[in-house]
Amino acid sequence: MDLWLLDISRQAEDTLDLSVLNAEERRRAGAFVHGRDRIRYGVAHTALRRVLGACVGLAPEAIVLGRDTCPCCGGPHGRPVLTDPPFPVHFSLSHGGDVVMIGVASEAIGVDVEPVALRRAVGDLAAALHPAEQAELAALPAEDRPAGFTRVWTRKEAYLKGIGTGLGRDLAADYLGTTERAAPPAGWTVVDVPTLPGHAAACAVQGPAFTTRTRQPPTTLQAAGSVSSLRRGRDEDTAGPLA
Repeated sequence: MDLWLLDISRQAEDTLDLSVLNAEERRRAGAFVHGRDRIRYGVAHTALRRVLGACVGLAPEAIVLGRDTCPCCGGPHGRPVLTDPPFPVHFSLSHGGDVVMIGVASEAIGVDVEPVALRRAVGDLAAALHPAEQAELAALPAEDRPAGFTRVWTRKEAYLKGIGTGLGRDLAADYLGTTERAAPPAGWTVVDVPTLPGHAAACAVQGPAFTTRTRQPPTTLQAAGSVSSLRRGRDEDTAGPLA
């Protein structure tokens, strides 16, 4: 399994090349009011196309993406998939704060990255979690709750993306835990992923413990460059679940 962690904190908008995106993706990028949001979306979706193109041997602009059936309602908004032609490659995309995260695996996968939550927001959001997770957060010192909440939130969202429901599934239905080691549901492995200060990230993969190769390019993407430029930088092999 491969994870890509991209630091976009120094990415300049005037270097962002969206030419590999399709018309709908370019429309969505252009609809953002704030430049940082356009950069975040543009880098994320350009990088995803370049990574997937390298995985299946297609040009990035030739990648055709679709959605699987939602397990909750049967609608066409489940896990993202490669549709034309259909390849047996599972992937997940997340972007939050200054980080873009992409996961690619041979089994169902979900990833999530978020900036650490503001203290004033934790109380209301935590009320939606599993009762045991709420109790764990309440037992933490007040100054530790934002990090604890963000840790469990990224684990939970990664898992929900992996099973294809996203936030359509009740957040209280599954216990992932707020402590240093996740408590994944049966049949899944969930690990925390080291990332930029002020952020939390997690990855969920269907199946037993796995080895993760994390790629962290050292500079801005310069329009997401090419897959070869994405692969430059520090690679880390991590066995999951985390010990």
